[in-house]
Amino acid sequence: MKDTATFRKQGLSLAPSSRDARDIMAKLAEGERVFMQVWKPRNMAQHRKYFAILNNVVEATGKWTSTEHLRKDILIALHLFDEEVDQFTGEIRKIPHSMAVASMKRDAFERLYDDTIRLLTDALGCDPELLLEEAA
Repeated sequence: MKDTATFRKQGLSLAPSSRDARDIMAKLAEGERVFMQVWKPRNMAQHRKYFAILNNVVEATGKWTSTEHLRKDILIALHLFDEEVDQFTGEIRKIPHSMAVASMKRDAFERLYDDTIRLLTDALGCDPELLLEEAA
């Protein structure tokens, strides 16, 4: 069995914090051992701020057709992509990694956020504070 749900720390125990978590716990036999991978949820305020910054850059520069286009260019510039070969043409395509909340851990997103700010300020020649202020 491999399930995913959220739990909340209470003392030295984990307690289910959702219906899915309660269902997982109900499936386990008393005293049964399980493996666990800790995955702290992302800071959603930082997530919204990230996309607000991208939106500001798209609107201010006119260099990208959409926030999604800029997001993909950033991931490729930061080498966060997989390569796949088109079997008909032999062309190598760069497929940006997913940034979905369920697929990118908190620490990875925080690194991406910091790297994106550096990339944008270097590429656009602006003060990082300007990007942050306008996105607020």
